[in-house]
Amino acid sequence: MVRTEEWHELTAGELPKLLVDKLEPFGFVLDGGAFFYAEDLLAGSFRLHVRVSKDGVVATLLMDTESKEPYVLHLVENAQGAFVGEVRAAYQAVLDRICEVCGEHGSVHGAYVEELLSYVQETYGDEIEYPWKDMDSAVIRSHLSKKWYAVFMKIHPGKIGLGGSQPIRIMNLHGTAEQVTALVDGERYFPGWHMNRKYWYTICLDGSIPMDELQRRMDESFKLSQPKKRR
Repeated sequence: MVRTEEWHELTAGELPKLLVDKLEPFGFVLDGGAFFYAEDLLAGSFRLHVRVSKDGVVATLLMDTESKEPYVLHLVENAQGAFVGEVRAAYQAVLDRICEVCGEHGSVHGAYVEELLSYVQETYGDEIEYPWKDMDSAVIRSHLSKKWYAVFMKIHPGKIGLGGSQPIRIMNLHGTAEQVTALVDGERYFPGWHMNRKYWYTICLDGSIPMDELQRRMDESFKLSQPKKRR
């Protein structure tokens, strides 16, 4: 029987919020008011248990399968050595995969992005472009003004103040100074990453913003990219 005090609770800054409705499809099992997942590491030398409470608190327990005792050196920051590093990497890889699939900002929703790109093509006739060798970065530019009104990037979540270690997809949109100030909340809208933060803001391409709202933001960004009419 595993004692409660043997579990290691993760802080909010260590990983993004996990969405409860994605846990069971990943492999978690609901038991006694919490979700549990277990996976063998390093050819069965260890078994990692992950527990997620219904209010989103995540805890882990790494068991040495030979000694039947909890292993904790991977959690000790100054613990050194090739073996500890190997255990730590295997442990983190599982957490990253959970965050990628179940995290609020952990993965790209392909259908969500495709729907947005279809909207842009049908409404404005513009296509996504890849002007750099890095295929993780792309833009949409107006065929009328040749100016960008959407910039896609893949970044570490910590760059915009989110938890987790798995890279996330973002999109930068153009706004007025007043609009950017009003929108940025550090939860759904963020200061423009790698752009002029006075006139650009960032969103995560994870489906957290409803499509109709996202399309409206795209419309606003497109209009700001157009040449100003002369009086």
